[in-house]
Amino acid sequence: MTTPTTSPSDSEDTRDRLIDVTTRLLGDSGDHSLRLADVARDASVAVSTIYAHFRDRTDLVAAARLRTYRNHAEATMSELQAATEAAVSVDAFREATDWPRLADPTDPDARERRWDRVEAMADTRHLPALAASVGQLQSEIDGATAELIRTGQELGAVDPTLDPTAVALLWQALQLGLAIQDVAGTHEAPDPDAWNHVLERVSEALAGDRVDAAGTSDAP
Repeated sequence: MTTPTTSPSDSEDTRDRLIDVTTRLLGDSGDHSLRLADVARDASVAVSTIYAHFRDRTDLVAAARLRTYRNHAEATMSELQAATEAAVSVDAFREATDWPRLADPTDPDARERRWDRVEAMADTRHLPALAASVGQLQSEIDGATAELIRTGQELGAVDPTLDPTAVALLWQALQLGLAIQDVAGTHEAPDPDAWNHVLERVSEALAGDRVDAAGTSDAP
């Protein structure tokens, strides 16, 4: 009589399913409500199977956080690459860098992405392995953002005296800073026109002396 064995692909499929279920449950109810029994039930496995793939509950949550962060990072990298390729003129650069998740603080998809990123970053405080992986992904995003800024400088849309890495940090800070607004709630959100007016002024400041006092670009 032969004993059934589990192939590497089956094992990987089970691990992926556990991460997928955990990601969904975290999104539905949060970390504090997550129970391994619920994960096992929804993944159609025994609780012992979870321990065959993860050291403990913390390890499972970290894997789920990293999966979500990586998915968002890959989407962001694709957007940055597309924006860099599309930036063939000053106007094209501005259009390519006008992302809805920054222009509209109440956009639900953008809010979901912010919360996912904030939760993953919060967990890195006590999970060195997660911190290393998230840090690497964020470094790649920052590098791609800086490359986009350098493209803008070459076009004349961004002040060439500014450090691209510093501008990339400002860009990230603006996006994640909106998480504060998420906590306050939409009833405290600024008027969309007022918010976009501020973003326009930030853009003008980054353009440097190519924008005159009336706020009109000098760029061709």
